[in-house]
Amino acid sequence: MMRKSWYRRLLFSYFPIFMLTVSILIFLSFLIVNEISRNETGKANRITTGFVMDSVEKSLTKVEMDVLSEAETNKSYGSFLNGQAQSGSTMLYGLVGSLRALKDNHELVHSVYIYRTKDHTVLTRSGLQDALTFGDYPYIEQALRSEDRQWSPVREWTEPGTHTSERVISMHKRLPLPFGGQGLLVINIGVYPLQQMIGQMTNPTVSYLVINDASGQTIYPAASGTEDAVKAEDGQQLTHLMSPRLGWSFESGIRAGQLFEWVSVISYVWIVVGLAVVILAVIYIIYVTRRNYRPIQLMMQRIQQLPSRPGEENNKDELWMIDHALQSLIRQTIDYEQQEHANILIRRRQLFLDLMEGTGTETVELRLNDLSPFADGGKRGVTLVYAVMVVELHDLDLPQTADGTPTSSRRLEDHGGEDQRLSLSLLGVVQELAATYGWQGWAEWMSRERISILLRKEVGDGEGLLSVKLQEMAQTGCEWLHGHLGVQLTIGIGGQIHELEHIQDSYRSAISALRYRLTLGVRDIVTSDQVPQANDIPLYSYLPLISETIRSFRLASHDWRVQLEELFEAMETDKMKDGDILTVMQWMQELLEREMREMKDVSGALDRYFNGPEAERWKCEVESASSLAVMHTLMLEHMTTVYRTYVAASETKSYRAMVSEMKQYIEEHYTNPDLSLNHLSERFDVSPKYASHLFKTEFAMKFVDFLTRLRMNHAQQMLCNTTETVQHIATQVGYANSITFGRVFKRVVGVTPGDYRKLRLKPEDSLTGGAL
Repeated sequence: MMRKSWYRRLLFSYFPIFMLTVSILIFLSFLIVNEISRNETGKANRITTGFVMDSVEKSLTKVEMDVLSEAETNKSYGSFLNGQAQSGSTMLYGLVGSLRALKDNHELVHSVYIYRTKDHTVLTRSGLQDALTFGDYPYIEQALRSEDRQWSPVREWTEPGTHTSERVISMHKRLPLPFGGQGLLVINIGVYPLQQMIGQMTNPTVSYLVINDASGQTIYPAASGTEDAVKAEDGQQLTHLMSPRLGWSFESGIRAGQLFEWVSVISYVWIVVGLAVVILAVIYIIYVTRRNYRPIQLMMQRIQQLPSRPGEENNKDELWMIDHALQSLIRQTIDYEQQEHANILIRRRQLFLDLMEGTGTETVELRLNDLSPFADGGKRGVTLVYAVMVVELHDLDLPQTADGTPTSSRRLEDHGGEDQRLSLSLLGVVQELAATYGWQGWAEWMSRERISILLRKEVGDGEGLLSVKLQEMAQTGCEWLHGHLGVQLTIGIGGQIHELEHIQDSYRSAISALRYRLTLGVRDIVTSDQVPQANDIPLYSYLPLISETIRSFRLASHDWRVQLEELFEAMETDKMKDGDILTVMQWMQELLEREMREMKDVSGALDRYFNGPEAERWKCEVESASSLAVMHTLMLEHMTTVYRTYVAASETKSYRAMVSEMKQYIEEHYTNPDLSLNHLSERFDVSPKYASHLFKTEFAMKFVDFLTRLRMNHAQQMLCNTTETVQHIATQVGYANSITFGRVFKRVVGVTPGDYRKLRLKPEDSLTGGAL
């Protein structure tokens, strides 16, 4: 069992990274919690500071409203301003009592006095006093000049009759309310009781609060040196609020103390712990890496002992050298495998050629077992039957090597592109197709356009049934290759044998079968049992028939078509080889060209059928014909074209031959709906106007009338002698639909096709009363 020490060491080496990650996560978690705590503390501090600010505003507003309410409701204030209350009067004593009551009812009120503008007199709780000798006269002068209705900054107030001063804030109102000019009502709020009230709402041991007026003077806390004095530098400011009604600023925060210090200390401890873990992890990684590097170091020592290639750099790192060594090893292995595969392919091909040629049969069994060309390997202890199938491809252009074989039999890198894929596909398809029908196939290219397939199967079916299956397999292969790859081919099937030593006999019989493709081929497949045993008919025996055909052609007799058909029937009956048939066709082409040599100088159109691209195309089509019937059709079409041109050229002064040829062509193709003067002009190399002139001169009628009469005669015959529908008869005589046919029939014959059939008229009866 393999030990996983290397795996454990690598796993253990990643442990510091795990610790580092965990430490960083814990550190970040603490920082996040700390930040959340700070944010929540700031929110709480802001709420507390806002509460204090609202309480101070409400208290000062209450004092202001109570004093103003008293001044508005107590008529003694108005009497004093008018000068009615004199010293010693009862009204004056009542007014002084009111001022004392305002002072006693509000803890924050330090003092309240009234200034009368009329005689510059001040009324305080102690009585009347001249304003010029009053200690707060400077404030009265400032208030008379100012329109400010807000509380004043902190100022010093000296009580009349004493020499001690106190800090107060003041507000003045003009009397009578709201904007009178007879005097002033001055309200003084003591700073000390205000500080006492604020102090009851705060905890100076945890937080601090600093209140400054609009001029920047400190209202709270008390001045430095007192018991509750706190500096802003002693803590961290968290809140700063401005009172829009008072114009004061409220600054608060956490007071420097044990809680703040502990939070800071814990933060520093975690930072130190995180740094320590990082340093230890780095040291540990270096240590573990040095230990784990030993196998790589030993590997590098072995690589460095190998001889270096010329021009190869040696200053690369060890990973590059290891990768380079592995790539070199892999490349050498791939090259060796490819070379070995190529050698096997070459040896298999040589073995295949030896089997087909019947050489080296004494070592065939050993070589088959060694190379294993069949998919299921060697078969032992069973009786096998063999057959050879030869596939000949047509119009296939594959690159050819020096030894005459297609590139598909070479190494894969020596060929490429579509040719490579096509050739490999052909080999793969034939082998897979053989496996589908229960045969083991081995295919090789024998020449540029020929593949041989050695088929093998266990004996289980009769030889006749095996032959049928071989033909079915060949037919399926032809259809698949033609449908998917567009390849035209012919397959020759050799005879069945039971011994490898006689494989060449099956191969030769398959090759021989390919030579009878034109006469014996059934859908491009020829079997060896169809090949005649003896065929000694000499080729020169066909020369008289060829000469007679060309002679009739030369004399412009229509008998040459019959003679040409007899020639092909004779070749099919005699089961001639493909090469012999092509030789006969070549003789006919050469003899026809020699007979037409005189007319080629007269007609350029005739010359192009024997020289140039048109002649080459004709020869290629004939030589590549897939069957004898196709070859007959090609020869007939081409010779008919030459014949029409020849007749037209030979009768330059007479038009009867051309008219006769046109008439015959019309009688043969009257069923074509596209038959027209333009069609005839293209067919016979004459203008449409001249063709129309020929018909008027020869038949005393137009071309259209001639064609219509011909079609109607045939239609009348079919209506009388057959039970076909009118639509079918219309298409048979060259009309696209029955409507047009019926309209023309009634115009020519005089009755509709249906009435004509009911009356059972004869064609000659109808023509006497017809439209022609």
